[in-house]
Amino acid sequence: MPQLPAQQRLHAMIDTLRQQIAQQPDGSCRQPRFDAQLFRCKGTRLADYLQELQHNAAQLAASDSDASRRQWLAQKVLDQIAALQRECSSQQLRVVRERPRRDPLQPKRDEYRGYETRLLAMLQQREQHLAQAETLSVQQQLMREVEILQERLARCRAALHKLEIAAQP
Repeated sequence: MPQLPAQQRLHAMIDTLRQQIAQQPDGSCRQPRFDAQLFRCKGTRLADYLQELQHNAAQLAASDSDASRRQWLAQKVLDQIAALQRECSSQQLRVVRERPRRDPLQPKRDEYRGYETRLLAMLQQREQHLAQAETLSVQQQLMREVEILQERLARCRAALHKLEIAAQP
């Protein structure tokens, strides 16, 4: 029995997916990728999901059941193909996103660098105001603020230095 054009297109789409998945490094991740209603498979590799898709496509081609069951299965196969295509196209992003953090101190380091940047900006602003200050009382107030900011900046840099030392093996 010759294949219908729709069946040929379906097989071509599945073959293309098979090739895309074969080009992925491993395709594994730490948890199932898709909703349980879309795939019964609980695997972590794209090949696991492709296998279920192929099984469903074969079941669709050989199905002698009623039209509503065939329509439901056809829609499910199309949804599975679309989901696998999206997953293949975003695989490059997933590898980066799922890579475990190597440096547990990085968030704290980023936080301290943010403080340092803000302190430097505040210090620069106060020094500019000090240079433009006209009265002695304003100058004295700004000098105290500059000293306080310099002390805070020194503490911040000391904390950064401690983090750098802690990060070294």
